[in-house]
Amino acid sequence: MSRMCDVCGKGVMHGNKVSKSMNHTKRTWRPNLHTIKAELPNGEVRTIKICSSCLRRGFVEKKVRVPKAEAAAN
Repeated sequence: MSRMCDVCGKGVMHGNKVSKSMNHTKRTWRPNLHTIKAELPNGEVRTIKICSSCLRRGFVEKKVRVPKAEAAAN
């Protein structure tokens, strides 16, 4: 599985961690990904990985599961 947002394509970034004594060691920055069930514009429900910034901006609508007892009451 890739660590990449399905909406914006944000992925892992690589670089150096620099200490006070200017020692350089390799490190990675990973995006803040969440696995959610989203309702796509065509009405299809799919499980996708989305970064928190895309989720907060409202690029996808999160599918909310309704319990069976509540669905029967309505």
